[in-house]
Amino acid sequence: MSDFKPEKHNFILLKHENPWGLDFYELNNSAKLDGELNFLRMNVYLSKDGEFVTIWNGLFDVTFAEMKLEDLKKPKDINLTEQYRQDLFRGYITSSEEAHVILNALHFDMTSLPQILTSDENNNLICKPI
Repeated sequence: MSDFKPEKHNFILLKHENPWGLDFYELNNSAKLDGELNFLRMNVYLSKDGEFVTIWNGLFDVTFAEMKLEDLKKPKDINLTEQYRQDLFRGYITSSEEAHVILNALHFDMTSLPQILTSDENNNLICKPI
């Protein structure tokens, strides 16, 4: 069995320093994703701390996204955490073979990702594919 390396499973390492020493990855299903973090982009993300892995779909960090969107017109009932973040997996992945089974079971929909939150000409919040 070989060690789990997210890069071998279509994830790219993000350039994101953090105080916890975690590695963060983004599913690379677009030529426009180059390892640069965009807090308004929705995609599949993975964090790795040793063998402990978290995988989620949606925004990388809802708090930072909310700060960047605070000047836009938004529906009153919008909740970015509920609407733009879905936890998919939390647990240990010790080998590439385990990762293959887990990632295949998650069935990433490559046709709908990634997307980005932005504004239209009237400063209204919109979501559009990249």
